Amino acid sequence: MTWLRELVRRARARVAPVLADALALIRPAGRRAPEIVVVAGVVVSVLLCLVLVGAARNDAHIDAARGNAVAEVLEGGSRPHVYVRFTTVEGAVLTPEKGVFYPRGLEPGQLVEVEYDRTDPELVRVGGRTWTEGLVPVLLGLVVLWAVVGPSAWALARARRRRREAAAAAARWRGDPPPPPAGEREDGEPEMAGASR
Repeated sequence: MTWLRELVRRARARVAPVLADALALIRPAGRRAPEIVVVAGVVVSVLLCLVLVGAARNDAHIDAARGNAVAEVLEGGSRPHVYVRFTTVEGAVLTPEKGVFYPRGLEPGQLVEVEYDRTDPELVRVGGRTWTEGLVPVLLGLVVLWAVVGPSAWALARARRRRREAAAAAARWRGDPPPPPAGEREDGEPEMAGASR
């Protein structure tokens, strides 16, 4: 049993410096947690909007040189990539690698009307559907995202403010001089962005 305790003690001695270094790296980010959460929310929001922009762009390409065909829905696809096989006006049989756009409700073996770009037959959508099909899911995603991000950022900012107030109260109690306001150096001069103390 003593060899097990010795093994645990050695492992703890090896891991402790690594954990201390990791905490030292994470601690500055923890001070900016509310800002990090908001920035992550903005990035995800922009990505969701870019999905709609990309879909509208693909629809514009299809509408510029539209070809119509009847396609068979193939086995083996999943929700984001439902594969179809169709014959173009020129007689070529195609199975687009990206699948068909807006595949909601398609089942393998089903025949469906599709619209494709004759200059780039890889761009195929279900007939009559456009980028507006994704509007509701993207808006719902944005609402859910900000329903999580908003309160999380607020709670993190509130916790940070409480920690600062507690530290200031403890400093006053000990009789330490008050810390300089945020953005000012100890000599009262405004701090320049990027300047070290």
